[in-house]
Amino acid sequence: MTSWLHLCTDNNKDNDDYRCSNIRTGRLISASLSLVGCLLALLVIVVYKKFRFFTQRLVMYVLCSCMVFALLSLNNIAGDGPGCTAKGFFRNAAGLSQNLWIICINVHLLIVMMKPSMNYYQLEKIYHGVVWGLTIVLSIIPLIGNHYGHAGIWCWIKGDSNYENVLRVICYYLWLLLLVFGGAVIYVFIVYMVMKKINSYDGPYNPERERSKQQYKKSIKPLLLYPIVNLILAIFHTANRIQNWANPGNPVYELALAHSVVAPLWGFVNALLFLLNKETIKQLHPVSFWQELKQWSKTTFIFAKSVETKSRNMEYTVKDEKPQEQHSAYQNQSFGDMD
Repeated sequence: MTSWLHLCTDNNKDNDDYRCSNIRTGRLISASLSLVGCLLALLVIVVYKKFRFFTQRLVMYVLCSCMVFALLSLNNIAGDGPGCTAKGFFRNAAGLSQNLWIICINVHLLIVMMKPSMNYYQLEKIYHGVVWGLTIVLSIIPLIGNHYGHAGIWCWIKGDSNYENVLRVICYYLWLLLLVFGGAVIYVFIVYMVMKKINSYDGPYNPERERSKQQYKKSIKPLLLYPIVNLILAIFHTANRIQNWANPGNPVYELALAHSVVAPLWGFVNALLFLLNKETIKQLHPVSFWQELKQWSKTTFIFAKSVETKSRNMEYTVKDEKPQEQHSAYQNQSFGDMD
């Protein structure tokens, strides 16, 4: 399968075609923005202890996957060697887990709408099991037969044969398509249900209705934009791959450029969604953030010192403990028993 992403490889940097330069530069800028954005968003989550809330942890998991994906998209290891194979494996794992976590957010929103009284914390273990189970299994499959290698502007499943193209579909694009089409259906249903609930909030005060309203604000509102924004992002490289499969001899430069720019940009966009949240903006006042950062640093330092002190005390206790003397049967005999 021929595509601009294969033509503009990092091994072919002497190619002075401005289009290849644009594709490589776009990838580098997008990956850098995502890396910085994810680090900043994760710092805010840790400093303000937002990870205590389940919905914020879901966002945190997405950001972690996006950050690893952006890091692996910065540059490539030249040639098909162990380094490129390892990078291809982790890049597929990061991209796949990124898609799966967005699907989990879609499913979680649907569950919250259908069963608002459910204990959501029990779902977290299920989400982790599904995401990491599928990610590990589907990322290991291309290792069998050495199908990871140089795949254009990044290391991934090579795509030099029909079998490798099938692997790409099974191990990555199937889940991306599920995110696009399944996510669109779920999102339309969620918006319908949300509007229905909002309209039901009118009228005299009702404690049950007020509790439902607060549950919506806590569990649904912070996540509502993530599915639709990531759905839009997924369209670009889905469209490029469909065009490559449908007409492999005539790749479209504009689609390849959009693919190379948008693919590593997921982290930046998701970080932006998190940082532009009203609650987060209120907390991100420079003075407030600096005070929280100092408090977090102090707490972390105290915790590290306490762990170090405990380990030293255990070490000294072990050293000070002397083994009990074991007397032989001869020594235990009294002199009266001896002839």
